[in-house]
Amino acid sequence: MTITQAAQLKVDQTLRGEGYLGIHLEGGGCSGYQIKLSPTTSLPEDATKLSETIFSDATSLELLGDAKMDWIDDPFRPTFHFTPPTGASSCG
Repeated sequence: MTITQAAQLKVDQTLRGEGYLGIHLEGGGCSGYQIKLSPTTSLPEDATKLSETIFSDATSLELLGDAKMDWIDDPFRPTFHFTPPTGASSCG
C-alpha cells in the first residue's frame, strides 16, 4: 500500500504527535470490504507499520495490495481517498 505525501501530512497534523492511525478492512461495501480508519494511542501486537504513524494488520495489507491512500483537500468535502488495488472491482 502506498501513502501519498499529502495523506501522511494530514494524518500527522490530525494526530499532533500523539498516537497512530490504523487502516483496516471490514466486511461490507461493493467489493465485500470497507476501509476503516481508527486512531489509537498504542500499536497492536500484530501491527505492520506503513510509516511512523500509520499501521495496518497483515490480512488487510494483503487485500489492499498496491492500493493508494491520498488526501483530497476539496473545500466542500475534504477526505482521504483510496484508489483500489489493481484487479479489484468497484461498483457505482
